Amino acid sequence: MTPTLPLPLASLLALVLWPTSELRAAPHADPVPTSSQSVAAAAPGRPRVLFFTHSAGFVHPVVARSDAAAPSLAERAFAAAAASEFEVVLSQDVADLSPARLAGLDALVFFTTGELPLPEGGREALLDFVRTGGAFVGIHCATDTFYEYPPYQEMVGGIFDGHPWHQQVAALVLQPGHPACAALPARWELRDEIYQFRGQVLEPLRVVLALDGSSVDLGQARRPEGPHALAWWRDYGEGRVFYTALGHEAALWEDPRYLGHLLGGLRWALAGPDLPAPVPAGALSLLGSGDGLLEGARAAWVKRDGGDCAWTEVDGALQPTPGAGDIISRAVFGDALVHVEFCTPLEADDQVGQARGNSGVYLQGRYEVQVLDSFGLPPSGDGCGAVYGVAPPSQAACRPPGRWQSYDLRFRAARFDASGLRVEPARLSVWHNGLLVHDDLELPGPTRAGMQDELARGPLLLQDHGDAVRYRNVWVLPTDG
Repeated sequence: MTPTLPLPLASLLALVLWPTSELRAAPHADPVPTSSQSVAAAAPGRPRVLFFTHSAGFVHPVVARSDAAAPSLAERAFAAAAASEFEVVLSQDVADLSPARLAGLDALVFFTTGELPLPEGGREALLDFVRTGGAFVGIHCATDTFYEYPPYQEMVGGIFDGHPWHQQVAALVLQPGHPACAALPARWELRDEIYQFRGQVLEPLRVVLALDGSSVDLGQARRPEGPHALAWWRDYGEGRVFYTALGHEAALWEDPRYLGHLLGGLRWALAGPDLPAPVPAGALSLLGSGDGLLEGARAAWVKRDGGDCAWTEVDGALQPTPGAGDIISRAVFGDALVHVEFCTPLEADDQVGQARGNSGVYLQGRYEVQVLDSFGLPPSGDGCGAVYGVAPPSQAACRPPGRWQSYDLRFRAARFDASGLRVEPARLSVWHNGLLVHDDLELPGPTRAGMQDELARGPLLLQDHGDAVRYRNVWVLPTDG
């Protein structure tokens, strides 16, 4: 029996189906427009969202249409829940992912499987849509899509690797303040098909919902150890990505908690805010965010000469006081995952090149990842995301000035023999706003303006280059045991 939904079709604003055969709602309701009509004539002020449910692999029952002119259960439920906030386009046709139609959208929501048959260049256009500021929400089997296109898998944040549990489970809310979790209980009991993921790299992912391992037999998992992520958010260049692994069961599409979870993730992906990344267990927080961080900053940082940190708190972040000089962390580290968030200032138009929001993050005080307002410019060896003087970023990932940005830095320190001779250089991977811009880069030695001796351990250094660059939420997670 098909569940009833809270709103009739007649009340779904801009409900759209593909193919473009005319669909009529209740008697006397206006005809539902085609997808191309909807994209071309969006309602002012309402974001345009494409809910895309093409199945090139397994067809999940919740997105199966009884005929081409009848929306599926998930389509009806999503459109009903979203109608008051968004202009919703419902489609199962890859023609709606053409660059021309993507240009008329604000967000993509994928419930898809398999190798979507996009034309040449279509996959790249899809990622460009997100990278340049579009919102992307993946539901359930969005991670069971585009196996032959690793950049998509990296963007969505996971690759389907089986579903060992299809049962009643408990999900733990890890970020109750995130819009996707605002209406969820701390421990959410539900029934669904639970995914696991292959080769998942958690650095740029911020997990908001995780499986409670005590609610399942972990012996059935390919990877028994946790965390078993169920939902996460991430930055992706100028855009934002939200993914939830939940949504297989029909009952969830009638559950207001699930629909609130899904729409909360969509709202965040569209409008932000650019959130601080949670500090993981075992990490050392060197700089927080929000009011009152200055006292902690002075305890964690000193000037290069050992004097007190003289930077200033501005809007809940730390900013160089003119002439105050670089600061270095009291803590030192070797191999580590380092997270830094920064915001470049809006400079005058006559400030160009290295004069625009210049600063730097120095790992071990020696190896600089450049901070600069390089928004709209091609990658360069001295631009934002560059390992200064060593390598430009592989792609431009800089956000405009005034918007928070992030570095996730996976660092492997140089190795030395018993006599102190360096036998292996340091290596570095860099994610800039969630985009991998350096992949295991070899560092030949210290970069300019850093501490010039190489050691097994060293501090983090934030550069004062005379510009009002702000920093917040800096933490280091040692990975060398």
